[in-house]
Amino acid sequence: MNLTTRSLGFAILLLLLFLGVTMALQWWLQRETQHLQVVAVEEMRGRFNRILGATARPPGEWNDAYQQEVGAMLGGKVEFFQDSAPVRAAVTASGLSFVQEIAGADGWQARVTFAAPALLRVQILHQRILTVIVLLALLLALVPLMVVLLDSRRSFSLDGGTRTPWEAVRAHVSGLEHFAKISNERSVALATEHGARLRAEENLEVNRTLLDHSVGERIRLGRELHDNICQTLYAVCLTLESVQKKNTLVPELRQRVDQCMNELRRLNQEVRAYLQDLEPARVQGQSFIGAVAGLISSFHAEENVRFEHRLNEEAVALIPPAQTADIMNILREAMSNSLRHGRARNITLLAGRSDQEIALAVQDDGMGFVPGSPAHAGHGLTNMQARAAALGGSLRVESAPGKGTRILLTLPVASPA
Repeated sequence: MNLTTRSLGFAILLLLLFLGVTMALQWWLQRETQHLQVVAVEEMRGRFNRILGATARPPGEWNDAYQQEVGAMLGGKVEFFQDSAPVRAAVTASGLSFVQEIAGADGWQARVTFAAPALLRVQILHQRILTVIVLLALLLALVPLMVVLLDSRRSFSLDGGTRTPWEAVRAHVSGLEHFAKISNERSVALATEHGARLRAEENLEVNRTLLDHSVGERIRLGRELHDNICQTLYAVCLTLESVQKKNTLVPELRQRVDQCMNELRRLNQEVRAYLQDLEPARVQGQSFIGAVAGLISSFHAEENVRFEHRLNEEAVALIPPAQTADIMNILREAMSNSLRHGRARNITLLAGRSDQEIALAVQDDGMGFVPGSPAHAGHGLTNMQARAAALGGSLRVESAPGKGTRILLTLPVASPA
């Protein structure tokens, strides 16, 4: 075996070794990429389930606005649909996606599409760069072989094959050194990205802890309001009632005591309304008519005020139970405004329906006002309008000085599931 044949065999052996190493590295990168995709999908699936559980809306309210809201929380896109055929997670042009069956909603699924994490994108880019490097290395390895073959033929034709291809061997060894350098740099970059991923997971855990703490604070605040403020107001009311029973008070002081008693009752009702906002699940087990009856009974402490309700049974039957708490908050605020600001003596609750809408109204015979005037600007009407918009409906105020006030809440009829 002459020197040229040994050089060619050595070059082919190095090329096969290089291909074996690169294929093993390529397989490892592919496996790590798939693992990172699975981890990213599972993390996003967990976030989606927590957000869906926190919002707690029925399928009838999964409109485009709700899909955009959930998608904004996830940093991606969410689509709700009904399909019995299971769909697996996939890599799309815009990132990653998966389909999640929604617990408690039979037949409903959600398709979530989100951008791939930075570490995953870097690893995919690394994999592509490695593929390009392999192709370039093969091309560079074939060029010296072709040169060696041409030189060998030329050498055999000129001087009997005494010329050796050392320059091709040096070029091949130089290419291997360059590849080793690039692989080392990529390994350092991968380790850096791994550290960044660990820090991101720690930040996610901190955010989850803060969210749990926020929920706990909300529950604690409700208990504090009930145990401290409500009980204190009740004790003050008892004290004023004992003073009110004394016959030694002059008429002016008795009138002042009566006014204080009325204001304390209203304040106690408002605090309890805030408590119901903090715990809206209290009315979930009631029918709508029962919730309205309970709402009216909470205002019966007002003297010389007549409450009446005329509710169409077909209309209230179309109201989803999940919307009862928000609707009660709107009606409570409207009735409270009629008593506090309008000084009304007759308050009527109405409910009717059309083919597309449900209408609820609170009408009084109070002093009235000019809607939109700065003198009557406050948080009450703004909060009611925000709640109505969250329900997918609208709120309209009809009033004039001396002619009472009418609050009209309009809600769309939910389509059957």
